[in-house]
Amino acid sequence: MSTALYYAVVDQGSSATKAALCDTSGRIFFEGSEATARSIREGRVELDAESVADSVERLLDHAIAGGPVGAIGLTCQRSTCLVWDRESGQALTPALSWQDTSQTARTEALARHADDVARRTGLRLSPHYAATKLARLLSEVPDGPARAAQGELVAGTLDAFLMHRLTGSPATEPGHAGRTLLYGLRQGNWDPELCKLFGIPLGALPTLRTSAGYWGTYRGIPVCAGAGDQQAALVGHGGWREGIVAVHFGTGAFVLAATGPRIQRHAGLLSAVMASTEGGRRFQLEGSVNSAGSAVEWASRLTGETLAGWEDRELVPERLPWVVPAFAGLGAPWWQPRARGFVRGLSVATRGADLVGGVLFGVAMRVVDNLEAMAEAGTRPAVVRVSGKLTRLAGLVDLVADASGVPVEVALHEEAGLAGICRLAAAGLAGDEALLSLEPSVARRRDPRWSADRVREIRDAWRALVRAAAAS
Repeated sequence: MSTALYYAVVDQGSSATKAALCDTSGRIFFEGSEATARSIREGRVELDAESVADSVERLLDHAIAGGPVGAIGLTCQRSTCLVWDRESGQALTPALSWQDTSQTARTEALARHADDVARRTGLRLSPHYAATKLARLLSEVPDGPARAAQGELVAGTLDAFLMHRLTGSPATEPGHAGRTLLYGLRQGNWDPELCKLFGIPLGALPTLRTSAGYWGTYRGIPVCAGAGDQQAALVGHGGWREGIVAVHFGTGAFVLAATGPRIQRHAGLLSAVMASTEGGRRFQLEGSVNSAGSAVEWASRLTGETLAGWEDRELVPERLPWVVPAFAGLGAPWWQPRARGFVRGLSVATRGADLVGGVLFGVAMRVVDNLEAMAEAGTRPAVVRVSGKLTRLAGLVDLVADASGVPVEVALHEEAGLAGICRLAAAGLAGDEALLSLEPSVARRRDPRWSADRVREIRDAWRALVRAAAAS
């Protein structure tokens, strides 16, 4: 089967649904988006699944109309989940966002199983993942557990629901399946013991497919890829090759390292499937910085400082207050959910610009925390590739390079996820994994410049500050 020039791809995220007509180089020839509405109350964060599905179809139709399309791909927010009817494909519940923490108590009640869950899934026992939320949703559907056990209902992540609407079949892939806490990472299938632990009937789960491969058709066009949003971004950054680390700066910052065909583990990081093809699965290590863009926005709002003049401004740690941006707790590799923001070095001489700079320094150091954990796990990055609006700030990029000792490359195209799902769709259509190894276009490269002594001094002082924040 020959490939066409264009691929129609959708990125369904927490804040918006985006669709594009693009090629495997990452060039976008059409792009459209619609905001994703959320309802937030008492820790419960809900999306209207039918509205989300409508936006996906509407935007995809626009993209398809833009030119000859060889294949379609879908990347989606992970862990967001719902229950729907297997025959009609209609949603029976709202979709509970990955941000939803309404099942914290249910999750904490399973704490004695945390080590076993981590061993089986590669993840930490957390209310952010889908399993406990799916159990609650099934209990809210009349006769839900019984109907699910008989196969009448599907309980799964949002991508599987959207694939059902596009292709007529509820299906997911290993990257999304892993965010349910029901997927056995080593064996590569739904784990009956985990399903029993969380109270999810095995027959209610969607079919598992390869990330890059044939899923069905939409408007007569083959759907050839599905992937989690962060996994797609790693592929877009060239992460099919080992030694590549991708960092995307948004509200938080996700730090992902490609580990190739091997599962690697670290107590402070998450292990997961990046994507799969007919040739097998590729894995990743993942860390998270809970507050990145949100921390910078806080400092800008507090001080009245805008980031307009920061594109070329140098950030010198010795001249700044240091801020641990733990406004939503400390994520990987520390995992201290009760930690709070912490500042060292404030004085009457501190200006608003200094505080913003201190937050940017802290965000950079939190990324380096994750890079160091990855090196400890045996994945020493050859290059860090970054995307997101904060990468327009040269000082932030330079700090990551200098403090980590690893070259940093800024992506030419900010939408690495769209580029990644485009390549997965092309590979799924052609059956050619070589398409997944294409290198991304780079806008800027920064090599590290600090001496080993300076790196040691700054990093030792930073770790001491993080310990103080965790204990506060």
